[in-house]
Amino acid sequence: MSKVEVGERLLVQIWKRQLVEAGKLVTESGERVQVVYLGRENNDRGPDFVGAIIATDGGGVLRGDIELHSKASDWKGHGHQRDPNYNEVVLHVVWEGDEAVALQNGKMVPTLSLRGCLKGSVDDVRYWADLPIVPSEPCCNARQWLGDSEMGRVLDEAGEERFRLKADHFESRVGMEPPSQVLYWGIMGALGYTRNKDSFEELACRLPLAVLEELCRGKRSHEQVLVLKALLLGKAGLLPGDGSGELGRIWDCLGDGETMSSSCWRVFRVRPKNHPARRLVGAAHLLARFMEIGLFEGVLQLVGETSLGVMGHLESDFVVSSPDPCFDSEHNLIGRGRAREIVINIILPFAFGWANATLQGNLAERVWALYGSYPKAGENGITRELAELLLGTGASELADSARRQQGLIHLHKTFCRQRECPSCPVARRLASGLPAG
Repeated sequence: MSKVEVGERLLVQIWKRQLVEAGKLVTESGERVQVVYLGRENNDRGPDFVGAIIATDGGGVLRGDIELHSKASDWKGHGHQRDPNYNEVVLHVVWEGDEAVALQNGKMVPTLSLRGCLKGSVDDVRYWADLPIVPSEPCCNARQWLGDSEMGRVLDEAGEERFRLKADHFESRVGMEPPSQVLYWGIMGALGYTRNKDSFEELACRLPLAVLEELCRGKRSHEQVLVLKALLLGKAGLLPGDGSGELGRIWDCLGDGETMSSSCWRVFRVRPKNHPARRLVGAAHLLARFMEIGLFEGVLQLVGETSLGVMGHLESDFVVSSPDPCFDSEHNLIGRGRAREIVINIILPFAFGWANATLQGNLAERVWALYGSYPKAGENGITRELAELLLGTGASELADSARRQQGLIHLHKTFCRQRECPSCPVARRLASGLPAG
């Protein structure tokens, strides 16, 4: 009898559709595995599914990535044991094989073979894998059952909850650090996007705003930009060329010599305009813009002067279109799309948290009104996926504000990823039998 082989393409569909008997999922070490959330399919470099949640007998609940291979030996064959992009993998899923694998950081990860776990025969699974995916979630097309008004109310409430959580986080950090540093840390994280967010935040901690302000004091604007670029790129280990140019000389003179490892930065398949070095140059121009008045003071002043009719003016102050010799490109160093993300996710929740902490009711009311009326930002994988599931056709018409878009993100991260369907406000409303209106 010939040996049955399953390629990675089919294996991805098996995992994506969970065409397995849940009770048969056991790792090579004999631990049972429960799939809480299978993760989001990753079409870029790195693990096949990201952000998964699994539970094992001995490891408890694990959150991380899933990598799939036909054979367990493919892990080494593909060189993943040397690649830090796979350090968040919590489970190695294969068709056959029974050996744990090592991450680049030395941690061991269990292997789960699906060979004996399919719901039917391999031919059955091949047939099912070619069929269009039929959503099985209880909230599928919830808009049809709840109606636009109620569905919009759900998204608004979820978006407000996400905003309050962000504001509370900033408020708690302000209790431990200077507010200017907290704001700087938040902005830096936003400039890192998802891939490099943690590394940008780490850089902000390693190179505090107070240090940058001290080294820029008394210098003219263009000199401040040079100093900021040299310090940010130097500390990040991302100085252009071999670091022997003007920025390298400034770093040698003013820097402390300690740099972040190149492994901190994820640059593979990152579009040139989103490269971390480019964003750090944008950060240098942005910080220089607020150097005289102070970042914290300048941002609060901008928020306080912004009214509902001119909200676009607020994000314009975070756009950096200045030409820079480091990057001769037609793209802005910080475009309007990223500037809007900074306003929605950092500036407004920070200002709201600060207003609450200092009992400035008028400022809090102003910020709350701005957030409630702010236009939506660009779509991402999470908002597209959940909007399609919940809202169906015309999703963009209903998720038409930053608050509702943030509501989609909140629902996904709080309930969908955790498979907390019974607790989800969408499911609760569906269960209550509210009529469409």
